[in-house]
Amino acid sequence: MKIIWRFTMSFFDRKRYALDAGWIFLLCVAMLGISCLGAKAQDTKVIKIHTSVHWTWYAPQNIYNEHKADIANYYDYADRAFDYITHAWGLEPKIQHYSLFVRPQTGGAFATGDIGEVHAVTGKQSPGIGVSYDAFYNVANGIKGFWGYVLITHEMVNLLTGQIVSGGWPVDWWADHKSPFPMMTAVQTEYALVPNVAIYHAQQLGGPHGQMFVHLKDQYGWALFRRAFSMAIKDGIDWNNIGQNPSALRTNYVCAYLQMAAPESLAKYFTPVLPDYNPETVQRIMEAHKRFESLKQNNPQFETLKNDFLHGEYQRLLGGK
Repeated sequence: MKIIWRFTMSFFDRKRYALDAGWIFLLCVAMLGISCLGAKAQDTKVIKIHTSVHWTWYAPQNIYNEHKADIANYYDYADRAFDYITHAWGLEPKIQHYSLFVRPQTGGAFATGDIGEVHAVTGKQSPGIGVSYDAFYNVANGIKGFWGYVLITHEMVNLLTGQIVSGGWPVDWWADHKSPFPMMTAVQTEYALVPNVAIYHAQQLGGPHGQMFVHLKDQYGWALFRRAFSMAIKDGIDWNNIGQNPSALRTNYVCAYLQMAAPESLAKYFTPVLPDYNPETVQRIMEAHKRFESLKQNNPQFETLKNDFLHGEYQRLLGGK
């Protein structure tokens, strides 16, 4: 009986210890998994990697660890491109320092008034641009990091146009769905700073919208855009308040500001390219703008008519005609 008891106890002890060992093993595996997940989360955590004159750079830790040398090649370029663009326009953004996020996705870039991944780190609104990490080292046209230059410059134009003047530029001929103005400006910037990149990037300006902006820049220089931007800023323009995007109303408002900045008619540039462009509508908007400017601020109608003009109701300043 004792032998059986001892055997029975020995049997159950071994079984219990085996079970305990099994649970311990599973617990260790689970803990190891949690530890690995924690390590992975830590590895992909977004961190600040560099601060320069105009940009604070952020990237996931693992991407920075693997590509830090390639990314670092663009620190100085981003500052020089910023200076070139703002000096060309003769205008300064409201703030002088933005965020540049190295995206963990491949391909693509963006500009925004608040980068969510950076906001999560800074705890505050973080306007800037994001550029996919592979753009900093992939080879195109025989140039390592070709797309790094192109995407940084292009999205910088979008960011600064929005920050300096307004968001909501026409998506069908200025920026976003079609982006000939940012592309033209990026190419001009690259010709000044990295001409070997510009030579290839310029080939993408072959469409009618791109060529329209090239011709405007060649004929009137940056002064055309500088003056148009300055007037829009002075008036308090927000394109988002003027018609839909896209719409004939918004197109003709933007064309009116360009026309007011030009020494001669721009119809020959706009008519073949912009279907919604109407020179008569542009002329009426310009007349309404002159009426708007002539109003003195102590005029009881000033605020009402100013609000009308800035919301696309330009005809009210012309007596409804």
